[in-house]
Amino acid sequence: MLRRIIYLSQMLRNASRSADSLAVRQGRVLQSLVRQAATRVPFYRELYATQGIGPDSVLALEDLPGLPIVTKAQLRAAGGAAVSLDAPRRRVKISTSGSSGEPFEFSIDSDYDQWRKAQYLRAYLCGGRRLRDTVLRLTALPQPRVPWISHLGLLRERQFSCASDPARIVDAWQALAPDVLQGYPSSLRSLANYCRERGRSLNPTPRLVFTDSELLTPDTRALVEQQFAAPVLDIFGTFETDNIAFQCAMRTGYHIASDCAVIEIVREGKPVPPGEQGEIVVTVLANRTTPFIRYNLRDIGRLLPQPCACGLPFPLLTGLQGRADDLIVLEGGGQRTAMDVLGRLDHSSASVQHYQLRQLRLGVFELLMVPSSAYRPEDGKRMASAIAATLGNAQVTVRLVEFIPPDRSGKLRAFVSQLAQDLGA
Repeated sequence: MLRRIIYLSQMLRNASRSADSLAVRQGRVLQSLVRQAATRVPFYRELYATQGIGPDSVLALEDLPGLPIVTKAQLRAAGGAAVSLDAPRRRVKISTSGSSGEPFEFSIDSDYDQWRKAQYLRAYLCGGRRLRDTVLRLTALPQPRVPWISHLGLLRERQFSCASDPARIVDAWQALAPDVLQGYPSSLRSLANYCRERGRSLNPTPRLVFTDSELLTPDTRALVEQQFAAPVLDIFGTFETDNIAFQCAMRTGYHIASDCAVIEIVREGKPVPPGEQGEIVVTVLANRTTPFIRYNLRDIGRLLPQPCACGLPFPLLTGLQGRADDLIVLEGGGQRTAMDVLGRLDHSSASVQHYQLRQLRLGVFELLMVPSSAYRPEDGKRMASAIAATLGNAQVTVRLVEFIPPDRSGKLRAFVSQLAQDLGA
């Protein structure tokens, strides 16, 4: 914990540095990382050698696109070869949720484990969370143990299962009187709908609401903000990278944690200019045990060319659209992202506790809905019509259900494609 506090202090100081000084640091750390991977990590050593890439091929940030992009499938297949020969025997195992059906496990050293936990916290503190705030967090895997620093009145957090009865969560909020609410968008949507239907409120009102881990659609943000009378700030991160981008109070984009990672936007393997959409490729700077160098997250976004007016030196990522694996396929061969379609839903979706769009075949979709007591049949028709029009008048059938199962990580996906299975049948 002490190392975590030291790292957190360092990261908070970095938030007051200039963008140029952070870029210089990025380049220096990147050069060291690539040299170490090319000489001491068998997977990268072989990968780079086959392409004629030497340990000193990356001398600056501008050289990074000369390295090959790697995927989760490659690292999974590499197994122990993706681990540094210098890694300590006792390591921390990190297992991803496997929401795509293929869990992924990798190892890190204890020092980086403290770094990434500080990196996780910095995103919320830069977003407005205070050291003495109490946070009520909804998560799939709540931890019952309270860290010692919480007993000093710092970084206090109470965790509850995101599957908990909303009534219990409201009761806990009233008893704890927290300052900040945090959770998956789907969990906070459930809580907001419960409060609206039962005429209950969170008292005291949260000063801030943070969302993470799922795609935050505009209608869910609007519902949560209206019900809890607090701004919603979203955090972007993955198991492999931890929190690498976060919204500030301005919400003009997501500040990239450039002291922790390098983010590139690529299309067909080539970097695209700021403002253009593509897949997010990330290089994690501090993980030397299992390096992630030009690792394709398969998420979609774009970089903003201008800095944020808030004054933070970190560059901006925007246009987060969900995963490239979950693109909607159109009959003419084109593709659309889930956010591009679901982001156009109007206030009629507020009467739906949860929804999930599923592509069954080309031009054929099913819209699962868990209705609230305020739901009216015309709400479902309006949502289906809006989606169909966005997709070139596709067939969208509404099906009311009592429950939409989350994936194995406990998260609820806004869009699921069954097209691949149908085409392979």
